[in-house]
Amino acid sequence: MQHDLAQETVLFNRIAEGDEAAFEALFHLYVPRISPVIRQIIQEEAPVKDIVQEIFLGLWMGRDKLPEVTSPRNWIFKMTYHRSYSWLQKQGVREKARHLLSREEDEYTNITEDSLSLTETARLIQEAIAQLPPQARKIYTLSRDGGFKIAEIAEQLNLSSQTIKNSLVRSLRTIREYLVKHGIILPLLVLSCCLCNFF
Repeated sequence: MQHDLAQETVLFNRIAEGDEAAFEALFHLYVPRISPVIRQIIQEEAPVKDIVQEIFLGLWMGRDKLPEVTSPRNWIFKMTYHRSYSWLQKQGVREKARHLLSREEDEYTNITEDSLSLTETARLIQEAIAQLPPQARKIYTLSRDGGFKIAEIAEQLNLSSQTIKNSLVRSLRTIREYLVKHGIILPLLVLSCCLCNFF
């Protein structure tokens, strides 16, 4: 347990310095742990990927605060509970979510600030997607919003799986470059996590 804490603290410190490999290691370490928790809270399957993406996007966007975290595991699970209950709240399950969130409220001093930066990032991602060439935008949307696998998109559009994969990779790079121009640097993993089968 002590070894895990030391290892995760090192990862947090490396992520704070902008180390994408450390971010990816933490992502792969925690997605299998937090996905069942999210499912249990929201009682739905479809939004789990989006909530995971929000958690790790928030982690990356607020990485400058990570060295102050004394227990990375507790911090990630608190963010998991917070994002899950926030999702419930947005779905209209307000009373239950408000009650559950109020117990954790003091732990999150920068929630409003984090939410604003996530909203701004989401808006910029949508702008970048809108600027993709029509075919690339269609492929990206089928994968991201439609939840289709590469082979399914290839069959639907009568293209090879490799063509679809290449298009998705190019789209992710284009979106990332658009974000960088607007001062937001995200690991490709954050942008692509909902396109791959990490679950």
